[in-house]
Amino acid sequence: MRISQQLQAAIREHAEREHPAEACGVLIKTPKGREYVACRNLAVSSRDQFQLHHEDLAAAEDRGELLAIIHSHPDASPKPSMGDLVSCEMHDLPWGIVGWPGGEMEWFKPSGFQAPLLGRGFVHGLLDCWAACRDWYAREAGIQLPNFERSDLWWEDPDGPSLYEANVFNIGFEQVAEPRRGDLLVFAIATPGRPCHHPNHGAIFLGDEPALLSEEAPALGGSGPFIYHHMAGRASAREVYGWSMSNRCRLILRHKDYRQ
Repeated sequence: MRISQQLQAAIREHAEREHPAEACGVLIKTPKGREYVACRNLAVSSRDQFQLHHEDLAAAEDRGELLAIIHSHPDASPKPSMGDLVSCEMHDLPWGIVGWPGGEMEWFKPSGFQAPLLGRGFVHGLLDCWAACRDWYAREAGIQLPNFERSDLWWEDPDGPSLYEANVFNIGFEQVAEPRRGDLLVFAIATPGRPCHHPNHGAIFLGDEPALLSEEAPALGGSGPFIYHHMAGRASAREVYGWSMSNRCRLILRHKDYRQ
């Protein structure tokens, strides 16, 4: 996308002002022309993530047509991350990224990108454990599951909803005693020094057969059973389901439409 030098300067000024956090905003079309609207970043980890403030976004949309979403990469190149590509598809709008310092910009638009099941980077609410489970069911079993709005660290609020327990029983899952391939396992994974009041991590039980139907997957060493999951701070992977994880399992769930 080509934009004026004046708009580029406004975007770079915002990136510099917010550094070392990510700056975010939108490009709109008004009766007077194009305009860059700086928005507040609501992300908990604003150093490497962004979430447009809903009030700022609504105010911008009231003023004009939404043309593009823009954010900065502090101390990094403007090359889009896997999370950027996925989010661009979800918003169905062009995206612009500015690297700061430096000010280099890169533009891209929706192209049908899908994150692979294996090796995806972690972005809470976008590429996280629930997203991995949803994508596994969609690609491996043809089952479409909804996405649930979730704020980071929701499991640390003792008075907040327990999101897995509040939602899974309404979308075709039922609790079972013993896992078989294709079941959803829900764990309580605590971070050292931080509370975990609700089960907060989902995984797919693969049993003794870790192969994937929807993409090529290297053979795994050792004997099963295996799980597929996406832990915070790590790439999505298949791993042996050992004592450490099984000791943290709180729910074993089977979807009514899953057929092996």
